[in-house]
Order: sequence, then structure tokens, then C-alpha cells
Amino acid sequence: MTTLDEHANTEQSRPLSDCRILDLSGPMGVYCGKLMADMGADVIKVEPPGGDPMRDIGPFVGGRPGPGRSLYWLHFNTNKRSVTLDIGTPDGAAALRRLVMASDALLETGPPGYMESLGLGYESLAAESPGLVYASVTPFGQTGPYRDFKASDLVGFAMGGYMYVTGWPDTPPNKLWGSQAYHTASNRAYIAILLALYHRMMTGEGQYIDVSMQEAVAATTEHVNTTYNYTGESAERCGFRHGGQFVATWKCKDGYASITTNTRAAWDDLRAWMDRDGMAGDLMDAQYDDHFVLRGEHSAHIEELVQAWAMLHTRQEITEFGQSNHHPWGPAATADEILTNEQLWGRGYLTAVEAPDGLSMVYPGDPYRLAEFPLPMRRAAPAPGEHNAEVLGDMLGLSDAEIERLTA
Repeated sequence: MTTLDEHANTEQSRPLSDCRILDLSGPMGVYCGKLMADMGADVIKVEPPGGDPMRDIGPFVGGRPGPGRSLYWLHFNTNKRSVTLDIGTPDGAAALRRLVMASDALLETGPPGYMESLGLGYESLAAESPGLVYASVTPFGQTGPYRDFKASDLVGFAMGGYMYVTGWPDTPPNKLWGSQAYHTASNRAYIAILLALYHRMMTGEGQYIDVSMQEAVAATTEHVNTTYNYTGESAERCGFRHGGQFVATWKCKDGYASITTNTRAAWDDLRAWMDRDGMAGDLMDAQYDDHFVLRGEHSAHIEELVQAWAMLHTRQEITEFGQSNHHPWGPAATADEILTNEQLWGRGYLTAVEAPDGLSMVYPGDPYRLAEFPLPMRRAAPAPGEHNAEVLGDMLGLSDAEIERLTA
């Protein structure tokens, strides 16, 4: 098991090591800050006195709420530092302005106009720091008729168009598990900030970034918008099948397995295996030679036969046959199987870390690998105001008394 001290001892210059980011985001942007921190940026989480409300979001360590026990907070704030400031007060706003002068980017998720009302909008801060990259992530963007609408992850997922095509044709639209809309908005903000920092490196100019959660989700709907643009027909929910209907997830002996038949070879291998098991019915007839029948008038008949056959086999059997024949077939992994998956552990995506309090935690890492930077986890999520002295004292030169007055 790796300790955080060992991680710190192996710390080296990373892709964003020369960047300082002020993270004022809530759940809609917190993953963006994590991605930057994991790549080496000095991400300073600016929290209100007493701590960010995200610290009270479950689930909790051992199922018991309490300070430092939010798994949500512990996951999304690794490698960040924390300061507590009431930016709604003149002194707090002034301290943030000074931090901006020593930073490269600011990330916030307040309602449109909120930061401006505090004198902390982009125009005001950029007048003093023209190289500032300022990213605002909101439900619907800074402009347009919906700009002042409120939205949760659920609303973002729905109004981005993804929910309508998730589920079964005869059921209401379904929501995917987790905060998919928030994650998507954070990913888009992360990309935009990196692009803006690259642009500043080339030109010396900072800029304002306006990220809409609705637009971020809409951009992920794949074929849905294209289908409507070309046919005028709305895509329908297709349950266990992918929208293209060449990919489906079937119930089998011990769970579910995904079988892709988007090529003639894959379709022929599947129906030949079914035939060897005596379960192909009439699928070996010439009328089924074209794999496009999978999404034609015979699709319901084909699905009935495939489902009956799949119950003869395990996920592993289906996966091994498909992979050995160069087809992208695989099991639908359960949550506990993800945490024990040898591939995820072998690549270092999952890491067991012993935190300073002796608590053993399994942390997921970044969803990519940079060969020169194998260890994203360097610091556990901070306590409220843990780095007040470092940031407000060492960086801004404030006295202990001034820090106490600002953060009380």
C-alpha cells in the first residue's frame, strides 16, 4: 500500500506544475478542478468559512456522516489546497483579488451575474490581470433565454437531450447513474481551460470561458441529433440495444454480456455458435445473411432467439469467444467487480492509499496515462482552511491576526 508521504517524495514536475488555479466551483465543476490538480496544477479550493457544502454530500466513510467523512469530497478534491474566505465581504473579495494576481485561472459555478455583483467578474479582474483565464460553468450559459434557469444534474441530463433516449420504448425516460451531466460539463471546462492556457502561452492574452452544461450534454448524444436533422424523426429509447442496433446487452447465466454484431463476420460467428448449440432457429437461412437484418423487420424475431441462446452461457464464455475471434464482446461489470478488476489495478487507475489518519482508501485516478507522470495521487482532499497559512500568509503576506479575521 502506498502512503501519501511516499507519493510526495516521488513528486516531480508535471504537465500543469507551473499553473495555479483558484477553484470556486460547486458540484458542476469540481471534477474539472480535480483533473487539473491531478496533472500538477496548484489548485486552491476557495471555501466559505466552515467549509464547502459539498463536504456534507454522501456517501460517507463507514456510512456515518461527520467531518472529513464525505467520500464525495475525498474523491473530487485530491491534490488540492484549501483556503476559507467569505468573498461576499469587502475584505474577503479583496483577498481573492490578490490571489487572482498570483494565479493563472479561476473556475466558478455561480449563477450568471453573481461574481459580477461581488466585483469579482471577469472584466473587473482582467483589468488588473490581463492574462487571467476565467471559466464559468453554469446550467445554460451566460446568455440566452434560459441563462437564469436553475438546474441540477438531473435537469442538465434531461434538457441536454440525453435522458429522452435512455431507457425502454415503453417506459418514461431514464437517468444514468451518477452525476453524468456535471461530469460532462467539468470535462468540457477542463478542455477549454487547457486550450485557453495554451493560447495565452502563445499570445500572452487571457480570456473568458462560458461553459453550458446543457450544451456539454447535447454534444454527447451521438446519432440522436444527426438522425433528426436528416430524417425529421426523433430517436426512440432502445433499451438494451445501442441506438445503431448492432450492439446489445443480453442476460446470460450469471449476469449480462454485450455482443457487438456491426460486421458480417461478427454476425456469422454469433449465429454459427448458436447453431452449434441447436439454438439458431432459422437464422442460418439465406435471408439472414446480411447483418443489416438486425435492425430491420426481423429484429424482434432475432432478439428472441439470441436471448434464449444467451442463457446457456456465462459472461466469461461469451467474452472469451468474441475476443478470440476479434469481436468487441464483453461482460457488463458490476460495481464490486470494478473495484477488483485486475486491468484497472494493473494500470494504476485504482490505487490503495493510507491517509495520514491511518485510514486505508481506494482512490480512482485519471482516465488516461502520461508515461512520465505515473502517480496522480499526491495529496488527500484537504480539511477546511487547511492551507490558510500557506496561501494567505506565505503568498499574500497576511499576518496571523488578519488571516483569523478573514477566515473566522
